[in-house]
Amino acid sequence: MTRIADGAIELVESTGDVQMVQLARHLGVAPSSLYSHVTGRAEVIDLARLRLLEQMEPIGPGRDWRETVASLLRQLTAVYAGHRRILPLIFTTSFTSERAIAVYEPMFAALLEAGFEPQHLRLVVAADEAQAFGLAQGLPAPAMSDHIRQTLPAYTASVDHSRYDLATATEFSVAMVINGLSALKACTTPQ
Repeated sequence: MTRIADGAIELVESTGDVQMVQLARHLGVAPSSLYSHVTGRAEVIDLARLRLLEQMEPIGPGRDWRETVASLLRQLTAVYAGHRRILPLIFTTSFTSERAIAVYEPMFAALLEAGFEPQHLRLVVAADEAQAFGLAQGLPAPAMSDHIRQTLPAYTASVDHSRYDLATATEFSVAMVINGLSALKACTTPQ
């Protein structure tokens, strides 16, 4: 399965997509041979997701919720930044691998232990994932013209005073997510 996942990642990085026939050709096997190991494209993408998640340092149990959320966000960002072309595929395919889901378990446990509501846990993961996805993509080149400079001074200031640095942007996002969750926790915790 590792060979299939690695082949899928390689194929997506070179072509931007993965289809079963192309993957079989890339791996040097017959499509029927590939189907004897996986059920289809969705499973291949989930295997590729798992392979990416396996590059991360496991988050141990018993850590503070802030540490787990921050660690996950930092690590997802680093992994995703190295594999930008596969991100649209993994973000439109459901998780099916228990091993991939298990990556998030220490964070779920830490959040529950800290008193977060169970219905918020997957939303926290979604927030971390969305932040990591956006950070990995970087900022698009800003639109700028003389007219924009004259009519949109706040936007112009934002463009003139920002340069995208992944590490700085990641720490900014970590602070936003942690502070936002702290505020949510304060609002939902019974006094």
